[in-house]
Amino acid sequence: MTIRQITETLSAHGIEDALWEALLLAEHFTGRNRSFWRADRDTEIPSDALAKAVEKRCGRYPLQYILGTWEFMGLAFTVREGCLIPRPDTEILAEKAIALAETAEKTNIRILDLCTGSGCILASVLHYTRNTTGTAVDLYPAALAVAEENFRNLHLTDRVRLLAGDITGDILPETDTYDLILSNPPYVTAEEMESLEPELSHEPATALTDGGDGLSLYKAIFQNYLSHLAEGGTMILEHGADQSEAVLHMGKSYGMTGEALQDYSGHNRCAVLRRALPL
Repeated sequence: MTIRQITETLSAHGIEDALWEALLLAEHFTGRNRSFWRADRDTEIPSDALAKAVEKRCGRYPLQYILGTWEFMGLAFTVREGCLIPRPDTEILAEKAIALAETAEKTNIRILDLCTGSGCILASVLHYTRNTTGTAVDLYPAALAVAEENFRNLHLTDRVRLLAGDITGDILPETDTYDLILSNPPYVTAEEMESLEPELSHEPATALTDGGDGLSLYKAIFQNYLSHLAEGGTMILEHGADQSEAVLHMGKSYGMTGEALQDYSGHNRCAVLRRALPL
């Protein structure tokens, strides 16, 4: 197949950025960079692996899983089935956490990342700061295995602890406290799950939705982990574009104050919350 043929095939199967994806696939399976293939779209590429990957992508299997890595915050993260694919909208959460860590007066900022998945949020924050350590929590061993690989690849293993557990209960030692609590929990509603793009059917459903209104994990976080937030600490919780008011209101009911943080598309994407009342 040529780049031109791959592009036409992908486009015919509903892939919007067909040329870009064709270039990424060719780069991955041939070792030649995208610029080479962009300039030469009609040379036959003799690669069975590439042909099979194109066929798989035409079936709307996620490009990220085919490539095995994906960029987040300028870093390459391993991704595979069993963990959520990192998305640009989530970068605003990591950027806010980095900014808070950099301006903190403390010499060691402790970070808790709930529903860590690939570990991309916590790993990015640790990578771009030097005064931070963290704990990454996920329910699923497959996701934690990916997270562990990513922390290792970024040389962060001595600054992070991985915990397997269900955050609908408090799985931390009573004495654990954190200056930042971060989370991108499952927030897609059951109704929204019925109309998602085909690629999302290959990602773990439990990392996308709580099977209901998309808000149950926020309640669990407030109930179980507010007591682990240090004095002066901050929670940053990603949510759906239509859930900002609900999450902020829920935080207020637990004695917190905060504001919405917008992503680069102008949608309210995160709640930034601080404890207003003593426990």
